[in-house]
Amino acid sequence: MNFSVTIAKTGRSACVRVTGDLDYESADEVVEAASRLLAQQVGLVDLHLDLSGLTFLDSAALSGLLLLHRRTTQSGVQLHLDHRPAFLNRVLQVTGLHSHFAATHSDALTGESTLAGQTASSETSVR
Repeated sequence: MNFSVTIAKTGRSACVRVTGDLDYESADEVVEAASRLLAQQVGLVDLHLDLSGLTFLDSAALSGLLLLHRRTTQSGVQLHLDHRPAFLNRVLQVTGLHSHFAATHSDALTGESTLAGQTASSETSVR
């Protein structure tokens, strides 16, 4: 399956949409995209990872998510894992990391990303 990363920014929030397999070949790309947002966006409050198109996740990807959690925490930015597939929730539970990546209240109730339809700018890369 093709892998892609799309970035959307609105006000004090940003969203990185991940589609396809997040693994040792693609995890760095997601970490770099999110890290660029953290470095460039002064006043960023929320960073959303939209995982509605995620089809697979390996240990390298899980490590990348932990790195992003650490970087967002150090930056004072709230990291949200939106639209998590059931397999990701299971991986987070088995590894004891579920509490690090709790779904936002609105996402848990509606299943919708906070930034849905509010794209200010975007960039996409496809493999």
